Amino acid sequence: MTKRCFSLALKTTIPVFLGYIACGIAFGLVLVNAGYPWWLSPLMSIVIFAGAAQFAAIPLFVAGTPLYIILLTELLLNIRHIVYGLPLISQFKKCGKRTPYLIFALSDETFSLLTTTEVPEDVSMPDFFATIAVLDQIYWVAGSTIGAVAGMLIPFDMTGVDFSLTALFAVLTVDQTMKFFKKDKISEQSL
Repeated sequence: MTKRCFSLALKTTIPVFLGYIACGIAFGLVLVNAGYPWWLSPLMSIVIFAGAAQFAAIPLFVAGTPLYIILLTELLLNIRHIVYGLPLISQFKKCGKRTPYLIFALSDETFSLLTTTEVPEDVSMPDFFATIAVLDQIYWVAGSTIGAVAGMLIPFDMTGVDFSLTALFAVLTVDQTMKFFKKDKISEQSL
């Protein structure tokens, strides 16, 4: 990976950084507030890395839900990721040893970036995709760790915190819609 690849990926992921830090903090706060140890937050964020699934797991854990029900719920909640992978099959085939991680790290936000960002000709597509995916996961792990540690040290009123993931989806939808219409306007002007 080149410095240019890293700096482009870093610039591309700024909206995800802002959202994942905020939502990750919310996840960490909710998890610790539910009575779980702070270290479970970064562990879940590294091993699972699926915000909606992580948020959904907390009340299931608290309720003592059987493991098979939790697994089925998580599968149904994240089945959309199979559909997400379809438009990226040809690109992922070119990514070699990075492909398994790219499949694992294909969150809603990462999918959005990989499908709407043009890779410059002088940048390796596999490196660019992998850097975006790694940065996005780092943001999520950092946010969830910050939230869990803060929740352990400082008492918080948790009212409304679990809404943060919905807010992130709304912000990213607006951002991607604006990019789409901006490209469409440029295309019309060139005709």
